Amino acid sequence: MTKHEGAQPAPLALPRNLIIEGAIEYPGPLIISGTVDGDVVCQSLTITERGQVNGSVRAETVMVLGEVNGEIFANSLTLKAASTVTGDIFHNQLQLEDGCYFEGKSRRMILPLDVMS
Repeated sequence: MTKHEGAQPAPLALPRNLIIEGAIEYPGPLIISGTVDGDVVCQSLTITERGQVNGSVRAETVMVLGEVNGEIFANSLTLKAASTVTGDIFHNQLQLEDGCYFEGKSRRMILPLDVMS
């Protein structure tokens, strides 16, 4: 076994002025401060205050401080104050902070990542 086998990928940060048109699939943690017009699949996702995703999200853990327009599939989902989510969410654990905006259906599931969109 080499020292890189089984190593966790470094967090990938997408800066505020970046706009991506298309899907993103990354095996590690992802931090979005810009805009993604497409689906996002990663190990864990943080969408910062000015970050935006227009598409579905699939990750073990998701923290939204910005905006998501699409479905979210996550074992653990946190919608922080001033965040906006428009779309259905599928989760095992959900935390909604005062001041967040959520429009859609919430479904608690044991294995939300196994649900097909």
